[in-house]
Amino acid sequence: MAELLGTFREKAEGLIAAINEKGGISATIAGLRQQMAVADRRRAIGKVRSQLKRLDRQITEMITAVGVQAVGLHKAGTLSAPELEPLCHHIVELEAAVAQQKTALARLESMTRERPVGSADLCPACGKAVLEGGTFCPHCGAAAPKGEGQGFCAHCGASLRSGARFCAKCGRRLGDADNPQE
Repeated sequence: MAELLGTFREKAEGLIAAINEKGGISATIAGLRQQMAVADRRRAIGKVRSQLKRLDRQITEMITAVGVQAVGLHKAGTLSAPELEPLCHHIVELEAAVAQQKTALARLESMTRERPVGSADLCPACGKAVLEGGTFCPHCGAAAPKGEGQGFCAHCGASLRSGARFCAKCGRRLGDADNPQE
């Protein structure tokens, strides 16, 4: 047992000597304290940056609120700051342009939604609607109706112009069966 304790004591002394060779425990503790100080500074920097972003957002919101108030006073004809008049007038013009664009967009969207489905848009096999420009019926798989004087490439299904000799999409030479006659 005394031998075992002696071996243990030698190993412990060797470990302590190895730690002391590299600067000892005090150097290790000093290094850890330095790393903790660096981490604390980084956390403080992150916190300050976060607060700056929050304050910048608040400033932007307040500037927007001031602008909204100024434009409202301009529209009411009670704005008493002549240096803001040109800015407010420009904002009113931009709002009118946005309203025009929204109207045009709504008109285009309604035209797209309300496109009448004619007999040419119906599948000859099942009678259900086929998307414009579609090659096959999505309901039954039959070939889609062809427009007058227009065919489809047998290789890729692209629309063909009347009298075409080559497909504009895949570039393959068309046979007489592929090409609609004028």
